[in-house]
This record gives sequence, C-alpha cells and structure tokens, in this order.
Amino acid sequence: MFRFSLSAVILLGSILGPALGHYSGPFLFWGVSDLKDVEVSALEALDDKFLRDLYSNAAAVVVFLRNGTAKLNDDNFPSFRRVLEKHEYVYSAQEELSSNPLDYNVNAEIINLVGSPAQQDVELAALYRDSTGNYGERKVLGILASRWDEPHHKLYKREAKPDSAGTSTTPAGPTDEPEMDDAIYNVAGKAIIYITSAPVLTINSTDEEYLLDKHTVATYDSRESESKLIVTFKVEDNIKLTLKFRFEMDAGYWNMPKVDVFLIDTKSKDASKTTDVTLEISEGDAPYAPMGFSYSCSKQLVYRNGSTVLTLENIQVQPALEGSTKFGSAWDCIGFTTVPIWSGLFVTSFMAIGLALAICAILDIKPPNRFESRTGKQLTFTVQE
Repeated sequence: MFRFSLSAVILLGSILGPALGHYSGPFLFWGVSDLKDVEVSALEALDDKFLRDLYSNAAAVVVFLRNGTAKLNDDNFPSFRRVLEKHEYVYSAQEELSSNPLDYNVNAEIINLVGSPAQQDVELAALYRDSTGNYGERKVLGILASRWDEPHHKLYKREAKPDSAGTSTTPAGPTDEPEMDDAIYNVAGKAIIYITSAPVLTINSTDEEYLLDKHTVATYDSRESESKLIVTFKVEDNIKLTLKFRFEMDAGYWNMPKVDVFLIDTKSKDASKTTDVTLEISEGDAPYAPMGFSYSCSKQLVYRNGSTVLTLENIQVQPALEGSTKFGSAWDCIGFTTVPIWSGLFVTSFMAIGLALAICAILDIKPPNRFESRTGKQLTFTVQE
C-alpha cells in the first residue's frame, strides 16, 4: 500500500469549479477496507473503474473541502492524524476525479471546512466520527480535497459590496466563505428556505442563545427518500454551528419534520461544549406540501429536543425544485378555515335561522276578509273556549 508522511503534505490546493460535483486535487482517501494494498504512482491517477467501485461499495461517502493555506501536518491537524492511524488511506496527486462520488452513492455528502486549521481539524474528525456512528466503522469513505473561492494569487479580502437585492456580501478569502446577512437559504434549482427574521437557537443547558443572522453558502444533499439543506452559520470566532433541514419524500408529498443541529466550540476541550442533536417539531404538524408546491406559515414554528430549541418565524420553504429558481404555489399552514371564520359562520347561521323564523311568522298572518263600515251591519265574531 502507498504510504506517505502526513507532515510532508504541504497543501491540497486548486480551484473548485461552479458545480460542487467537481473537486480539485491532490486527494486523500481513507476509511474503507477496499483501500488496503492499493498502490498509486505519484505521476498517475487512480483508475476510474476502481473509483466507481469504491464509491458504490461504501455505505456512505463524505467529501471534505478545505480552503486554507495552512500545512496539512501533525501540528495543525492532530485529530485528523489520529483518525488516519485507525484506517487504511491512499494519497493521490491527481488534479481532479474522473468520476463524481455523488453519482454513485446516494449517501454522499459535501462538507465545506472553514476557519482556522484547528477549527477545521476538530470539525473534520468530529463529522467523520459522526458518519461512522451512523453507517458503521470502515464503511464510510472519506475524501479530503481543497476548495478555493478565488484564484491563488488573490489572497486579500475585498470590501463588501451590496448585490442587486441590497444584501451585503463579503467576498471569500483563503479561509472564509461568502458571508450573507439575510435569512434566505437558497441552493439554485434544489431547495429554498425564506424566513422573515433570523432563526433563534436556544441551548438552555449552557445558557446560550444564538441569533443566526449570518450564514455562508448553503448546500443540498439529495437522496431518494430524504434530502437535507445544510446551512453553516457564523456566530462567534470559536463557534461552528450547522443546521441540516431534513426533507422526507413520500407518496407525492414532502415534509420537514426534523432539523439537525451541530455546534462545536473549537477552542474548548470540554465535550459538553459540543451539541449534536436532532430537533423535532414540538407543536402542530411539520411543514408539508405536495411535490412541486411550497409551504408557507406566518405562525411561529418551534423545533425542540429537551433544552435545545430552534425558533423559526414566518417561513416559506420548498425542496425538490427540479431546476426551478422560484417557489411553487403555496400551501398555507393556517388552512382554508380558521377559528374567526368558524365563529363568523356560527353567528351568521343563528342570524339566518332567526330571520327565517321571522319571515315564516309574517307569512302565517291571516287578515280578515270582511271589514266594518259606517253604513253596514256590525261584524260579530263567536269565540269558542
């Protein structure tokens, strides 16, 4: 098997294309037993058939994209080094992959690593351990590549300029992703979530409340029966917070019953500072609509798991856009009838019944068919008891 010294790898660098399915090398593969005894020449790429089989045989594939200039060595990535020591791994110097992992494995996921090397190291190791916990040891293929949001020679950060919608966006530097100050999470042609005010995450166990008003570029993980819209938020320099909005597809309908929360303090070694929970809708029905329709709700939606609470105000959401860039017709959470409407119909019904009885009473009145006159005989009526 091909081995290399982790401290000798200086940089995994190049430019990521517009589509997330294109990755730039060099690449590091690890985690599955299929990598055992694989030999790779420094001047040759991995065989395409081998790659396709590698993706297909794995229970899941996790692609980590890092966009930093820090050296990938034992000092900067000690946690990742410990992960590699437990698994088979292969290093390939090829510039790009001949096959896209997302085309061969429905459990493929893309994770963008941002921030300092220490933050990237903790997140990479934690998320990979989370995947192996879900799919099993030595069944998850990890791939480490590199992402650059600007050409290599542009290592400075430009001043933020408002876009056509008036949103201020800060261009990405070598260790940052674009930062947006809104509550619109949009993956073109895949899914959209629009919230009139920023979500609020409350973690009572640590007495923390986070206003999620700044986020990076959202990604979409599409699978056969379940999809995820993944949004990473910037709250503090040492806090990494990611929300995964889960969409389940069944019988021509979609719904959003759960939201995964992953929060980690990259500067703390205290495990209690890490939050990895799945929140469920606490009151009423989860957002749902037929395929091709969006869901709109002006009421507050609350997702909860114990002391961890996520609050969403006035939301409109739609997954599985199938190439569209706009919301479909909306299904409103309030429905066609509300309490005021029922109250109005109830009162109107009583008034209509009263009016009908009054009309019937008036129609039942029978006036006399003869009348007295000064010249005629006086009328007499006989009343029987």
